[in-house]
Amino acid sequence: MPANTDIITIITSQAPDAKPVPINMELTTNYQVLVRVPNYEVPELVFGGSTVVEPGVAEVISPLVCCNTFANTATVDVKVYRHDTGGEFFFIRNLKIPGFDTIAVPLNGQFLRTGDTLECKSDTENAIHITLSFTLGQSEEDDVV
Repeated sequence: MPANTDIITIITSQAPDAKPVPINMELTTNYQVLVRVPNYEVPELVFGGSTVVEPGVAEVISPLVCCNTFANTATVDVKVYRHDTGGEFFFIRNLKIPGFDTIAVPLNGQFLRTGDTLECKSDTENAIHITLSFTLGQSEEDDVV
């Protein structure tokens, strides 16, 4: 089960097209959310000054760099939760990272939509340090009829 499936709505005067976001953290033995895609509440371009909620999108722009800081081998699991389908899909399971070694998992190019999460865990508490970069912003919608 994903860590948290609530959709966050960010209220803003102008949602970003592609705000860069860095992640650096130590993994625990429980799934941790690396990327959570919000909605954006933005001013509607109409007379009257109302607002509208628009979907968000995230794009992973770097590999997931996993560095084992312990002497023993540790494993990493990476999965995505898709809000639209309620399904979880694994990118990797039990990837072995030898002691004092670094492995880059090629996640760059993956897209996540509003409500989706990218989650990660290790089998060893605080052994794996990860780094990831992604962009986060308002999704472009094809509303041509």
